Amino acid sequence: MKFREITYTNKYTHYFLAFICLEIFLLIFFPTNRTEVDDGFWYAQGIRDEDYLDLFNPRFFLFLPLVKLLYDGVQLLSFNIDAYYFMCGLTMVFSGLTIVLLYDTLVAQLDLGKRTSLFICLFLLISYEYWRYSYVAEVYVISLFFIIWAFGLFVKLKKDKSIKNIILLSLLCSFTVLLYKPNFIPLFIAFPLIYLYLKKIKQLIIFYITGAFSIIFSFAIVYSLAIEDISFLEYLFGGTNVPVGDAYMSVFVIASNIISVLWLFSFQSAVGFIKNHFPHKVIEEELFLALQIDGAGSIFIICLVVMSAILILLIINAIKRKIYLTAYQKKTMVSVIAWFLIYAAFLMIMDPSSNEPWLMIQAPLIIIISVIIIKPLGKRKLWLAYLALFMLFINNSFGGLWLLKNPKYDYNLAKVEWLRQHSTERDIILSYGPVSLIRHLRYVTNTQVINIE
Repeated sequence: MKFREITYTNKYTHYFLAFICLEIFLLIFFPTNRTEVDDGFWYAQGIRDEDYLDLFNPRFFLFLPLVKLLYDGVQLLSFNIDAYYFMCGLTMVFSGLTIVLLYDTLVAQLDLGKRTSLFICLFLLISYEYWRYSYVAEVYVISLFFIIWAFGLFVKLKKDKSIKNIILLSLLCSFTVLLYKPNFIPLFIAFPLIYLYLKKIKQLIIFYITGAFSIIFSFAIVYSLAIEDISFLEYLFGGTNVPVGDAYMSVFVIASNIISVLWLFSFQSAVGFIKNHFPHKVIEEELFLALQIDGAGSIFIICLVVMSAILILLIINAIKRKIYLTAYQKKTMVSVIAWFLIYAAFLMIMDPSSNEPWLMIQAPLIIIISVIIIKPLGKRKLWLAYLALFMLFINNSFGGLWLLKNPKYDYNLAKVEWLRQHSTERDIILSYGPVSLIRHLRYVTNTQVINIE
């Protein structure tokens, strides 16, 4: 018993130290250029200026009210913190917690071993979209923490017949869906397949009844207090995006979520391709940002070539040696694959060309890729995988996050600087600019900003 207590004490001490190291790593690359993210200032203005009832958005129902509650609590302690950077700091904390939790889940629940689990966590950490969104006033990384937590419990509790634990798991899943509605796909469609596969129909029914009641009841309370102009069903199912883009474009989106393509905007041929295939994208911000690259794009092309060559070698090695998985690992990997495929199928229909929704399945995708290339890799060839990670780090840091360190190249900041300095509460700003610029203006000025469009 004493030995077990010491083991667990050491385990959580190591996890705490790992979390601190992760936060230091994230702080080193903390960006001051916020060109690429346009919703953060809208959310920050909401938690700073609006009432709680005005913040219950059907798409991310509990996200803003809960963040506002935390923000108001900090303000009561006499810490005068900017609302936007408070939200960014909160995301950074959850990013570190997510990586630590993922490692523990991979080792303890999926039984993938420390070597493969460490590679997966490092891969996810420096994959571009996850890394970048670790600093953003957004819901994605925060809700990913709860998804991984729930996934670990699904795997852990599949042999558990306790009704209490099923109800608690359903409540956790419901809370995560209320944070961000599309989380319904993994939590109430993909993961419960574990219970269906094991023919635990009673547990499945209890899980769904508890979840349905929790979600509908939460919406009903807010609807009764604040919503008057639409029906309850419209409110409950609200927040759905209008599909934009073609399904085949999702391949480019998935790739750009892992590998930063900011440096591509320094090449005219690449800009032409992006304009032709993603006509709905506003890329003036990225073009302005790419001015600081000044011919260094060839370095990142070399990184891309090296990564591609190593990936081919690793795939050939995996085919030759085959992937050995235990019966238990095969069953848990089926759940990971279902998580990816079901969510990906949904996104290809509803939102194939937006980076943010695809971030939510970056973890299962990286798990699948890593199991394919790392599990069959001998110790002598392990350096190849870490060389590929190093190339990815060079590309995503100096060709991505580091480009966001200089506020001089923040397109929106440059455009609003004069207005920020000279406008007053008595002024009115009329804008026909993009939503990102208007939200930025509304946050950094005390002026009434009217969107003409």
